[in-house]
Amino acid sequence: MKKIGILLMLLAFTISCETTFESGGVGVERDTSTFAIYVTTNRQDGSGFLVPFDGLPTGEIDVSQNFDNGILLNDTRRSGTGFDGAVYHPTNPLGAPGIQRLLLDSDGRFVEDGFISIGNLSLGGGQIFGFAESNKGYYTDHSLSQTAVQIFNPKTMERLGEVDCSQAINAIRQNIENEDRIVSTSIGGFMIERDGKFFTELFFNDENNFQVDDKTYVIVIDVATDTVENITVWDDHLKIGYFSFINVNYVNIDEKGDLYLGSFIGNFIDPEGPNFRVVRIRKGQTEFDRTWDLNGNRGDFPNGETFALGGAVQNNKMYVKMMGIPVDPTFAALAQKEYYAYEIDLDTRNATRIEDIPAGYWRSIHGPAIYGGVPYFVVENDDVGRAYYYSYDTSTGTSQLEITIIGGQPQNIVEF
Repeated sequence: MKKIGILLMLLAFTISCETTFESGGVGVERDTSTFAIYVTTNRQDGSGFLVPFDGLPTGEIDVSQNFDNGILLNDTRRSGTGFDGAVYHPTNPLGAPGIQRLLLDSDGRFVEDGFISIGNLSLGGGQIFGFAESNKGYYTDHSLSQTAVQIFNPKTMERLGEVDCSQAINAIRQNIENEDRIVSTSIGGFMIERDGKFFTELFFNDENNFQVDDKTYVIVIDVATDTVENITVWDDHLKIGYFSFINVNYVNIDEKGDLYLGSFIGNFIDPEGPNFRVVRIRKGQTEFDRTWDLNGNRGDFPNGETFALGGAVQNNKMYVKMMGIPVDPTFAALAQKEYYAYEIDLDTRNATRIEDIPAGYWRSIHGPAIYGGVPYFVVENDDVGRAYYYSYDTSTGTSQLEITIIGGQPQNIVEF
């Protein structure tokens, strides 16, 4: 990694408290979707590359043969997401927290095209961002405010203002039984827009950044007015998403418009340990659907499975990667090669293991995703230096190997 360190030094640039600029014409916005893969090439420090492709990649991909068009990133485990012809990454190439806009130039190479710096203060919710319209997105910066959501323009990468959530948050806070233990509030975990409403999680943190009370709070913002419309409450604490990682595929909207919010745990200090949970907010609603949830510790799954990551939703089915054995609070079972692909029926909650996708280890934090109507699952096993993507044909119930990654650990495929 010494060579990478030298290259990063050569690429270094000075970052002010907030750096904003419009595209200088180097990047090219494209009308058709393009794909890119985040690949970690150094697992010790999480650095690696974001590599572009003209379409959804297939076959064997040797990461070392794709460096020329890719961009070197200090942090690839926290992979970004695609939106409106660009990729947005949660750090700049050197690893400073913020929102980094990346475009492809005329030669198909990734170039930097604007950056908003975010204060390096990570409270319970962590930094997160999301998009509402082509010219409006939201993000959190707890160094600016613990009770506001920041507004920005994804095209010009300018901060536009903020949504003040303090009144709604204080109304909740004053009714919390252990209010005296709250040392900070934070917003984050996930951010997603649906039908003109923007959803994100609210946290009340103790001195160790753990949730004070055993409830889940989701703030609903009206995009047209930039005001808080509602805070909906679930009577159990779920850490939705994965600690503010942008594109882990645990938060999804199905074709009917229902919003599914996935979590693998609540507080780490809870004696129940890992607990795969999913709750939902139906289309047109701003309150949790209290008639439905998935709960690994309730015994919803046939082998007592408690740990899963996901999941993508389509045609009333959810696709997750799940440990086929129970995982206790020590998390020791995650070292076993017992990580499988599952299809879950959302009505019956029945989880069916997809038998022709091989077992793997739990390494990548990113759950299954759907591309072109087809679920994709990543598998990492004993093949050193290789990882595999399998597609799943929902009509036949069969799978096939689609992509082999050589020379790195894939984190996520991004469509933009």
